[in-house]
Amino acid sequence: MPTADEPVSGHMARWERHNSTRQRHIVEAAVELIEESEPGADIPVQRIAKRAGLAKSVVYRQFTDKDDLDRRIRSFLLDQLTEILDAALNISDGTLEEILVRTIRSVADWATDHARLHEFMRRGPTDYDDAGIDAITSLKARISQRSHEIIFSIAQLLDADAQPFEHLPFAVVTMVEGTLSHWARDPSPTQDRAQVVQDLATYAWFVLDGAARSAGLVVDPKVPLVTVIDQLMAARSGAPL
Repeated sequence: MPTADEPVSGHMARWERHNSTRQRHIVEAAVELIEESEPGADIPVQRIAKRAGLAKSVVYRQFTDKDDLDRRIRSFLLDQLTEILDAALNISDGTLEEILVRTIRSVADWATDHARLHEFMRRGPTDYDDAGIDAITSLKARISQRSHEIIFSIAQLLDADAQPFEHLPFAVVTMVEGTLSHWARDPSPTQDRAQVVQDLATYAWFVLDGAARSAGLVVDPKVPLVTVIDQLMAARSGAPL
């Protein structure tokens, strides 16, 4: 109970922070066990509680049921992956070619280095979603939307027609994720990780270049993207390059 000198709101805020910290601790314990277990294994709540150093009853006070916990785990992984991809998609750092390669490589690295977590994300939804779509589909939608925002903001800066880019982000994201998943499941792949990443970056560039040319833009993928944008803006305004 709060003391006479402690406002109820302050007490509740501290309780919520403690609650959130405990939930994260439980989720992180579950992630460790998924990584260590056989692919597709269902991890009992008792094992998760033991790894977290808590009683099983404490876990059930933090989460409604096992499905609620599984959804929270997927949300945690979705947010983690989104942070990685947001950093890779930083358009202020690198050429377009470098941005494409490092973004696709970050997906390939995570999906292969954390194959059991990647498979777990396919098995159900996050707690962000009530439509029942799996977490990988949610990730594709989220990254497509981020990419869409980046491309359309650049098109707006250049006063260019954004229509050719309308479905491009989702098409590229779907191609990359589907190809990487197929490659990762192949027991005898003919290409290593670096090769498949480079191929996908090349395919993504072909699609992006085609859409850019449809909008009247010619982009050099080997020049820093911020420089390309400055050059295109200058050319469109008639200013000297």
